[in-house]
Amino acid sequence: MYPWLNTALYPLQSQSLMYCAIPKVASKTLVSLMMYVVVRDIITHLDNNSTNINIKRIRPEQLIDIPKLINQLQKNGITITNTKESTSFSSLLQAYLHLLRFESVNSTSPSLYFNPWRLNIKDIFHNFDFKSISNLSDIFSPSFTRALFVRHPFERLASAYKERIATLAKDRIQPETYYDDVRKVICRRYTHPDWVPSSLKEDHPCETFVPPFKHFVEFILTNTGSYAGITRMDGHWQPYTVVCQVCKFKYNFIGKYETFDNDFNSLLKRLNVSEWNNEKRRGASGHKTWDYQQLFSSLPDNLICRLKRLYNDDLQLFNYRIEDYVNRTTLIC
Repeated sequence: MYPWLNTALYPLQSQSLMYCAIPKVASKTLVSLMMYVVVRDIITHLDNNSTNINIKRIRPEQLIDIPKLINQLQKNGITITNTKESTSFSSLLQAYLHLLRFESVNSTSPSLYFNPWRLNIKDIFHNFDFKSISNLSDIFSPSFTRALFVRHPFERLASAYKERIATLAKDRIQPETYYDDVRKVICRRYTHPDWVPSSLKEDHPCETFVPPFKHFVEFILTNTGSYAGITRMDGHWQPYTVVCQVCKFKYNFIGKYETFDNDFNSLLKRLNVSEWNNEKRRGASGHKTWDYQQLFSSLPDNLICRLKRLYNDDLQLFNYRIEDYVNRTTLIC
């Protein structure tokens, strides 16, 4: 019923913690941290007799599918070991820890762009599967930390538009063919619905056209009149009260994007993680609040009101005000 939920939840039974990843709320940094803790804990408990094994002979039953991890990293242009030779299991995992912390394989290697969402994370890290939890009721106990990071819903929506829709393929760090197709659908449906080519060789204008924010909002609001429709929304603009089933899990560690540095440091202390690279939030776009406010100034009142209804629970439960992004004294919803 909640297609994004299985992807979003990261249980760490060894730490009595579960994190729910919300797209566009520093999720690259936070998912990297979750992977780091899993690998660190495995290294801590490694049997001293298993220090040298051939990485190609690691059984898939182990907690980490090493061959799959190496293969997927290589597909993203990252090499952490020479797969033709036997290697130390521990040293391989230490290299991956360094990648997660500092976005480089070791202290002398160049900086890399690492996007954890490019990995099939739960196929590689078996600990993140709920089947690894011996007793699911533990998750709901007072001693279990249920962590969530939130962001102003309007800023999160504007950020998703800027990154997923308003960025053309030629300007992306990594390909995003799915969202390139979404951009073209929005353009064909709302911007150029009646376009007819003047010749067979003429390209459709939507191939390289960025639809305005208004058309993006009209698109994402389609079928949101029912809860069933909302559950089928893309996770990047689906309300996070739905993404993470906030009322069901009753999160007891809630960080905010607006106070991320302090809240993230609290989570690092909770997980006993030191030496994390806090210089730059991974995947941060560099856009400012003013950039996002300008987008909403272009929307008519009826769309603002529909967005307010869609994100009402996100706004109310986490004390966000639409006035921070929409300054209209005459707005009545």
